Amino acid sequence: MFTRNIPARPMKVLTRISLALTALAALPLCAHADEPSEARVIVKLKASSTLKQIQAAGRVETLGTRLGLTAQMVSQPGRDLHVMRASGLTSEALAARLARDADVEYAVPDRIKKISALPNDPLYGFQWYLQAPDTTRLAATNAQAAWDLTRGSSAVIVAVVDSGVRLDHEDLAPRLVAGYDFITDNLNANDGQSGRDADPSDPGDYVSLADRSNPALVALCGTLRTQASSWHGTQVAGILSAETNNSRGIAGMGGSTRIQPIRVLGKCGGFDSDIIAGMRWAAGLAVPGVPSNPTPARVINLSLAGAGTCSAAYRSAIAEIRAAGTLIVAAAGNESGAVDEPANCPGVLAVAGIRHAGTKVGYSSHGIEVGISAPAGNCVNILEGQPCLFPLVTLTNQGSTSPAGNTYTGTGDSTVGTSFAAPLVAGTAALMLAANPALTETDVSRFIKSSATPFPLENTLPTCPITSADGQCNCTTTTCGAGMLNTAGAVSAAAAAAVTDPVAKISVPASPTAGAAITLGSAGSTAPGGATLVGWKWTQLSGPGTGSFSADNVASPSFTAPVAGTYVLSLTVTDDTGRQGTSQVTVEVQAAATKSSGGGGGGAMDLGSLGVLLCLAILTARRRLLRR
Repeated sequence: MFTRNIPARPMKVLTRISLALTALAALPLCAHADEPSEARVIVKLKASSTLKQIQAAGRVETLGTRLGLTAQMVSQPGRDLHVMRASGLTSEALAARLARDADVEYAVPDRIKKISALPNDPLYGFQWYLQAPDTTRLAATNAQAAWDLTRGSSAVIVAVVDSGVRLDHEDLAPRLVAGYDFITDNLNANDGQSGRDADPSDPGDYVSLADRSNPALVALCGTLRTQASSWHGTQVAGILSAETNNSRGIAGMGGSTRIQPIRVLGKCGGFDSDIIAGMRWAAGLAVPGVPSNPTPARVINLSLAGAGTCSAAYRSAIAEIRAAGTLIVAAAGNESGAVDEPANCPGVLAVAGIRHAGTKVGYSSHGIEVGISAPAGNCVNILEGQPCLFPLVTLTNQGSTSPAGNTYTGTGDSTVGTSFAAPLVAGTAALMLAANPALTETDVSRFIKSSATPFPLENTLPTCPITSADGQCNCTTTTCGAGMLNTAGAVSAAAAAAVTDPVAKISVPASPTAGAAITLGSAGSTAPGGATLVGWKWTQLSGPGTGSFSADNVASPSFTAPVAGTYVLSLTVTDDTGRQGTSQVTVEVQAAATKSSGGGGGGAMDLGSLGVLLCLAILTARRRLLRR
């Protein structure tokens, strides 16, 4: 997962392979090296299931009994979602057996996702990826020009679903809103607390030799590799929205955008169930046992990934989140092959990584699911021990295990990975929403894609999906998305959409009649970009007669048509910026019903008709007299 994009050295590679094979030989033959030693599955019950009549833990135990297993419930990501744990079989086998149960809508393995960034060390440097593109740095996003249109808004919140953040980092603290820790397993959480809690701070995700010898942790996580704490969530949040114009540190892409830290990744990464619960909560959806989110996010950043196709659990959660109006941005992955889950799920804006020159960086995953590409950092063509040429500079912590002093990464660090490309896109989305709060999540994704800069062509490289020896290739719109992220272009498109005219809408009662006043409505009229409607002008454009308005400058006047026929009415609305929008409506006015003469149940009779009848009566009487 954490592959440096540098030239390979055959002897070192052979040595590493030899060591890896030796380590694998020591594992049990029946175990998967990277999987927990017990099954863990996300189960959703059918709407018609009678198991819903009992408590959640009892539902899981009952399902296990049916399979001849002793099962335990780990957590509930949603009302009808349950995480089941059992021993003696793989997660895939348990999911397959559960899927055949009549009460189960679906069952999928609760897989582990890993951080999609490469290791790094602290050092402050410069942020080439935010500057205007030039002949050397074609992939630069030109965020600087976007800031001329908006510096972001504190009303826009982006959830960073990750390893938590260092809440005390001086370049991040002013941008934070309350988040939550969704890690259910205490060993994985490493925070000294029991289960989920309201503290999303990152205590460190290091793995020590003692951790690798802990049977309970190995059973939970699978194979563990010794590593220092990554402070990954802090790094992602820093790229996205480190405080700007404060005379210290770096500038965040999103300007005044606020960050909601959602902790789902611990020592061994994060289980899908915890990630899904964190995503749902971030969007303002209910999660059993967790208080409601008072500040739901407009954008969710997922700088995490794992192999596999998009599961039913992710699909259903993503559909709910999108219905709530929240955009999901996810890293494509660092496997150089197919796009990882959840970036490969429908409705997710997947982000692939490109080099400074605009070609696909060697480690980035790619495929048809990618929506956009953004700088991910690269250290190509450098000698070992020399600075990384194009890292993404961000916030971090100096502690190798537990937190120490807060600091920044620098050009001496390999801060590269699609994990860092994703927050550039999420930050761009936040700027767009600041420029135009009326945008939907579909609008944001569409404008990011339509404003993208076309990929360049490097004649010495093959075209993706064929890659060079170090994984590079020329991107296409079917392998790396719509193009290279153009923050200035995307924000300009959002701002231009906000300057559109208001929309006037007219409502008319059914079956209006001549001579009777009807009430016209304009409640459906809207003013874009947070503006307010302040003026209304009603006009009759045509009709068989001239009707009358009770007032022509109010939101809801009455209108009276003198005779039956077809009338065309117009409404022009004006907002508080002076912009106007006009709409027309055709009104079919019916003739007034005739009045009853009383007693006969017939219609009303006018004087002309009455005169005719009287004449007929007189003539009839005269004929009778003449016959006599």
